[in-house]
Amino acid sequence: MNLHPEQLIRVISNEAFHNRKTVVTIFIVVYIAMVALGLAWPKVYTAYTSIVVEEKKVIQPLMQGAAVATDVADRARLAREVIYGRKIMDQILEYAGWMKNNLTPAEHDKIIKRITDKTIITNIGRDIIKIEYSDNDPERAFKTTQKFADLFISETLRAKSAESQSAYDFINKQTEAYHEKLTKAEEQLKDFRTANLDARPGSEADIALRLNQLQDRIQHATQDLKEAEVRKDSLEKQISGEAEVASTLSREGQFRSRIAELQSRLETLRLSYRDTYPDIVQLKHQIEDLNQAIAEDQQQRAAAKASGRVVLNEGMINNPLYQQLKQELSQTKVNIEMLNTRIAEAKRTLAQELELGKRVHGGEAELSELTRDYQVNRDIYQDLLRRRENARVSMNLDIDTQGLAIKIQEPARLPRQPSGLRFLHFIIGGLVLGIALPVGMLFTRAYLDPRIRVGEVISEKRKLPLLAVVPQLWTPSETQMLHREVEWLSLVMSGTFLVVALTAALRFMDVI
Repeated sequence: MNLHPEQLIRVISNEAFHNRKTVVTIFIVVYIAMVALGLAWPKVYTAYTSIVVEEKKVIQPLMQGAAVATDVADRARLAREVIYGRKIMDQILEYAGWMKNNLTPAEHDKIIKRITDKTIITNIGRDIIKIEYSDNDPERAFKTTQKFADLFISETLRAKSAESQSAYDFINKQTEAYHEKLTKAEEQLKDFRTANLDARPGSEADIALRLNQLQDRIQHATQDLKEAEVRKDSLEKQISGEAEVASTLSREGQFRSRIAELQSRLETLRLSYRDTYPDIVQLKHQIEDLNQAIAEDQQQRAAAKASGRVVLNEGMINNPLYQQLKQELSQTKVNIEMLNTRIAEAKRTLAQELELGKRVHGGEAELSELTRDYQVNRDIYQDLLRRRENARVSMNLDIDTQGLAIKIQEPARLPRQPSGLRFLHFIIGGLVLGIALPVGMLFTRAYLDPRIRVGEVISEKRKLPLLAVVPQLWTPSETQMLHREVEWLSLVMSGTFLVVALTAALRFMDVI
């Protein structure tokens, strides 16, 4: 039935009056039940503390690039991982007194689960963590919350210091390992260079340059040798021709001069003596002997020329031109010997350079590999040295607690009042629920019941005029009974409120 608000209020009021016993009974039952629930409801005391966790703002720019600061994005999540760990929870159980009795492993885990369920860790802002713990014992709630904060701070600093120490130890170990590798690579490189002095970067180019120079020297020396041999042949021919001419001009000329002289004497003697004269005969014999000597000399030169020999005599040896040619020939022969020696030495050096080139070509690859290993180990070692020093600075910062500022901003306090639902809330809630429940039931009944309880509905729905409404008439006995009933209901209500008031007073005085 659709009613206006004022009509609905009037209907509910009439229904409440007609069902007053039921309404009062429901109210009392609900109210007493809520008060009893409030008495039985456990008191929960909540203690909390807030912790500030932040990097040092002064140290950070100074240590930029020299130290690594821990980046904490979700501090509450990290705090839960630390606090809910078995190490801290065991200390909490022992500190708060849960470990006084001998607990089984199942009971131990159950208590830890109950503590974690009652612990709330949240982020307040960017760098503040709030830790809340609820317990029915205020002293235990205070101690547990305080211990949570202390253990979290100490464990965080210890873990960060241990992390820095572990990082430093790891980098230091790697640095020492690469130092050994670098030392070994240096020894191998030194031994190889000692065994192969010519094997070094650029040796092939130097050898190729020396090979080109040696080949050029050999070519030039060979050309000079050919020229010297040609000059030697020429000088030998010149000496041979000069000797022949000199021989002809010297001995034959002497013989012919002697013959001419003897002919002159012979002619002079013939003017005075006959041919039988002994002197004349002797001169003739001398002239014949000289002619015979000239013929023999000519035959000897012809034979020497045919055999390639030169017949020397004292006159030819004393000839200046012959002496000059002989000296030039000697110098040419010496030059030829020098050129032959130079070419042989150059060829021997060329063979050595070729052998060295083959050895260097094979050793340069090994040298390049050893050098590359050395350079790689050196670069890694130097990088590890820098990282080790950075890790050392970070470790020292964490030891001095300079890398991370963590402190208690709001210390835990002993809770004086319980948190959550208190007894007063149950009293007010019982009062409201005791009124709202019967009113709601009456409203539901009025809404679902199709009977007409208000006369205006007839005019609105039927479009008919309403002539009159007959009210309910009470007899004197009914009126008297109604008065007594109302008095009893008022007395019951007053007694209920009095009992609730006494109960509340005793509860607030911690009597019950």
